[in-house]
Amino acid sequence: MNILYFASLKESIQKSNEVINIDKNISVGELKLLLIKKYGDNQFRKDIICAVNQEVANDSKLINNDDEVAFYPPVTGG
Repeated sequence: MNILYFASLKESIQKSNEVINIDKNISVGELKLLLIKKYGDNQFRKDIICAVNQEVANDSKLINNDDEVAFYPPVTGG
């Protein structure tokens, strides 16, 4: 699957995207756990937003190798 990183997350892990192959469908939550092991839990806080194929998704959404998964921190502005 193609994973995209945005904003401060992209800056902190120093990459905008990566490809990860999985053997079976997993949930967004399981993917987050894999990424936490790789990058640390301070990168994937509980408030991080996920989109699967350009639609916001929660941790229970099932994903596979054909999906595009994007992670971005909450955005604030004024």
